[in-house]
Parts: sequence; C-alpha cells; structure tokens
Amino acid sequence: MMTKDRVALITGSGQGLGRAIALTFAREGSKIAINDIALNEKKALETVEELRAIGVEAEAFLADVTQEGEVGAMVEQVLERFGRIDILVNNAGINRDGLIHKGDLKNWSAVLGVNLTGPFICTKAVLPSMRQNKYGRIINISSLTARMGIFGTGYYATSKSGLIGLTKVTAAENVVKGITCNALAPGYIKTDMMVKYPEEQLQALIAKIPVGRLAEPSEIAEAAVFLAADSSSYITGAVLDINGGYLI
Repeated sequence: MMTKDRVALITGSGQGLGRAIALTFAREGSKIAINDIALNEKKALETVEELRAIGVEAEAFLADVTQEGEVGAMVEQVLERFGRIDILVNNAGINRDGLIHKGDLKNWSAVLGVNLTGPFICTKAVLPSMRQNKYGRIINISSLTARMGIFGTGYYATSKSGLIGLTKVTAAENVVKGITCNALAPGYIKTDMMVKYPEEQLQALIAKIPVGRLAEPSEIAEAAVFLAADSSSYITGAVLDINGGYLI
C-alpha cells in the first residue's frame, strides 16, 4: 500500500475527480480529510460514508479554499483530528469559458480565485506542520489547457498555468525539508461535465485524442498516488501530462 497510514487532505473531494482521488488514496491505506464547500456538504458526507464503509478513517471538513480564515480553521481541525497532514491535493476548481476580447472580469476573478489563489492559501496553511515534520507531498491538479492554447479557455488556462509556477516555487523552497511538490496536467476526463456534451461534439473531441477515449478519473487518481508515495521522493517540481497523447 503506497500511502499506508498517511493523512491526505484533498480539496474539492465531495464529487468528481476529487472523490476518485480520495477513494484511490483510501484503497492505498491513507486516512482521508474530505474538503468541499458548504453548498456540497451532502456530497462530501456521502463520500465520507463510502470511505468508512471500506474501513478507512475519514472526515469531512467544509471550507471555501478562497477564504484564508476558513482554510486556516480547516487545517487546524484536520491536525486535531488526525495529528498531522502528510499529503495535500489541491484539486478544487471551477471553470468559466469565454473569449479574451469579450472577457468578463467577474469570471476571471472567480476562476483565478478558486484555481490559483485557493491552492496558494491551502499550501501556505499546511506547510508549517509539514516543515516541522520534515515530510510532505503536495500535488496540484493543473490541466492540458496550461500546456497549449485552447480556444475559449483564457480564464481556466491562465489559472492552471499559474498553478504550474506555484508548483515549481513550492518545490524549490521546501525540498530541504523533505517536502515535494508536483503537478498533474490531465487532458479530457470522463466526468459528469464531459459526458453531458452533445454526442457529436464529444465524438469530435475524442477523435483528436490518439488513444481514442477520455481518461477515467481513476487514472488521474493513480498518478496522484504515485507522486505521493515515498518511492517518488526524488520527483519534485515536475509536471506529469496525462492526456492520451493529445500533445504528441
């Protein structure tokens, strides 16, 4: 079990990719701190019950990652409940599509707030205890959009590009304390959002992916576990592209 007895805090993990990451870490022996916003409390609690049903220690912690006070209180609660935080997965994210020349500042601020400021706040909050323990694994969920220019993704791509910068600086500043920080850059994933696309549009997208399909959420989650394992201690400041060959 690659992360046995490690405590993993996963933001935005009440549903979707975050939930898949939580379940995968749980199967590898981790204790799980589920985080989501109050609006998603029901889904967060359902995920906790699912984790407990397979014999895993799990608890839900509600906090908006864009609010420093809420994140600080959450981290204190996780530390009180589990004693430490070994792994942070900055997964919480939102998307708003829009063309740059028609850009909406409200949407820009909202996307960068959750996708970039949120990981900064969460990383800052967990680092003191990780540095004290001389151990930590921080994994940031970036995106294919950070690696290439995709029409209409200006807000999202900018936030996910910035997250790669945050990953590299966090890695450089904390490596001497036994803390690694890496990013995953997934392509198109089989989530509720994607499968709701019109069938013709979805098939046209899949046709551009060399492996000929969308990624399963579990495939992204397995990559996160790989980066969190003790055996990956020599990997830091890296970006792992998981896109089915889209960038070939």
